[in-house]
Amino acid sequence: MTIGSRFFFVHARAIAVTLAVLAFSPEAGLLACVPAHAQSIVATVNGEPITTFDIAEREKLLSALGQPSSASAAMESMIKSRLEAGEINKYGIKISASEFGPAVQYYADRAHISADALSARLQNSRVDKKHMENFFSIHTGFNMYTRARNRAVEVSQSDIDAEIARDKKLSNQQTYVIRQVLIAVSAESGAAGLQQAAKQMESLHARFTDCETGAKLVAEYPNLVVREPLTRTSSQLGDQLTALLDKMPVGHLTPASRDPSGVAALALCSRSASKSDATREAAQNRILSRKVQQEADKLYEEIRSHAAIVTARK
Repeated sequence: MTIGSRFFFVHARAIAVTLAVLAFSPEAGLLACVPAHAQSIVATVNGEPITTFDIAEREKLLSALGQPSSASAAMESMIKSRLEAGEINKYGIKISASEFGPAVQYYADRAHISADALSARLQNSRVDKKHMENFFSIHTGFNMYTRARNRAVEVSQSDIDAEIARDKKLSNQQTYVIRQVLIAVSAESGAAGLQQAAKQMESLHARFTDCETGAKLVAEYPNLVVREPLTRTSSQLGDQLTALLDKMPVGHLTPASRDPSGVAALALCSRSASKSDATREAAQNRILSRKVQQEADKLYEEIRSHAAIVTARK
């Protein structure tokens, strides 16, 4: 049985975490990410080990997600990952980073921040890259598996109307087309390179007045990168960034900020009221996400009740 991913959420590729993974088996990946040194086994789940390294990394990841991050919370989270990975591996489910969007949005909603803000927080968390990839892959794969088991889970039009009425932000959503503008700085350039990039970005602010002509400035700045346009709604960007974009003129750049690759800003290419279809789709996806998560939680509890979990004595 192979469960496809296309049916899960229509906006699965709308948001991406910048994690470079193509496809892998979640449980195998979890075991592979543990270094051979400085680790000891603190628990086993159906014979699969959980190490001190796993617990330490999971504590950091949970903290970045805005979740309880004590040692006991990390242990429970690792047990959940092991059991869910074991279940989806039975069906050969493989997940790529381009399919992490719904999982990132789910945890962003729980933390009351935008998905882009959560992605930035995760990038700065110093969590082991493979550990983070495993976590989102397992979450995504298990929810896909749950959705396949519960094809009758649907969202009614009345549910969508109620969701829009409950959250006024949905009915008042704006749609933005943005492009990231980056002055790339090599790691060898150090502080001097960043200072030079900041000066270049400052001069670019005065010249960048619309996205079409601004993108052509690449010819004048050897280290300038203008990314492809992205379309985002208010709910995807979050209150802070939305407020900033609403105040600035279309075609211009946001204030510069430090980026792992240099100095970056966002260009606002367009701003418009969201179409009703987009609003209803956003509400539908939000409701469906909650319903599938509820079913996934029930399925996990069932699997856990039959699992062989052994923890080390202190």
